[in-house]
Amino acid sequence: MFPPEFAQKISHIYLKLFSWAYKKRSSEPKKNIKGLEVKNRLGLAAGLDKNGELIQEMSNLGFGFIEIGTVTPKKQLGNKKPRIFRIEKEDSLLNSLGFNNKGAAYVKKKLQVLKRKDIVIGANIGPNKNTESHKRKEDYSHCFNELADFVDYIVLNISSPNTPDLRDLHNIENLKEIIECILEEKENKNYLGKIFLKLSPDEKKSKTEAVINLVNSMAIDGVIASNTSDDNQLKSALGVSQKPGGISGKPLKNKSNELLKLVKSKINPKKIIVAVGGVFDVDSYNEKIELGADLVQLYTGLIYEGPNIVRRILNNGK
Repeated sequence: MFPPEFAQKISHIYLKLFSWAYKKRSSEPKKNIKGLEVKNRLGLAAGLDKNGELIQEMSNLGFGFIEIGTVTPKKQLGNKKPRIFRIEKEDSLLNSLGFNNKGAAYVKKKLQVLKRKDIVIGANIGPNKNTESHKRKEDYSHCFNELADFVDYIVLNISSPNTPDLRDLHNIENLKEIIECILEEKENKNYLGKIFLKLSPDEKKSKTEAVINLVNSMAIDGVIASNTSDDNQLKSALGVSQKPGGISGKPLKNKSNELLKLVKSKINPKKIIVAVGGVFDVDSYNEKIELGADLVQLYTGLIYEGPNIVRRILNNGK
């Protein structure tokens, strides 16, 4: 079996060549989810298409919306390889990629030439690894200004476990400064798209509640629950406690669902909740909807189940 990153490159080539075979014509109107129009409720989570190079291909598979990134202002290589590990018996991945991407200028060019038609696109953005903490709001601002004109929503990634100290942005004062900066940029650009926060599943309940309260008090449109988990107890149970990175796939489902329940209980009902973590079939998809998600995303499920997972869920999901 090929190493995970090499296998992913092969899968990208396959999709470039054959994704058209999965495409089906649909006359169904878009769904309006609290002001965000999507083709359906199932989307691609950030992390797979980091540079906006597979948007049409992912749309061909049937995804109702596609989130690219995480995109940083400058190109960066990410963390040292190997940095993706399969935990096959658990249908899981451990990744410590570290925001490897080609930079905002490159992604902007890809979006500029895309014949997007009715494709709904989000851009997940974050700071470069070597950006000093007090300057990170400038990185978010730079990415927003580069990409906002070409996407339907922007996600502020404050929760990756693979960028040092990034989760410190769950501290209210740090986070509020960044949100205020982005909202000012949004007003200046007259940006009509949505703004989301992507949350960690590993923070204390009190800290997460404080973040949700901040979202409720500001013009943020919703949250994504959740990012990968670097919880030591979870990683120990999977036998990877000595490796850096975050867990995704089936073992993340319970933690992400607990966060989803908390978000649903505390967030303003006008805000959009996007759920991600452990979606492998129609049952796990429906469970997210039943727990209060407005939209659902997957990534690791696509790696293990293959392209047909999208149609299987859509044909039987809520």
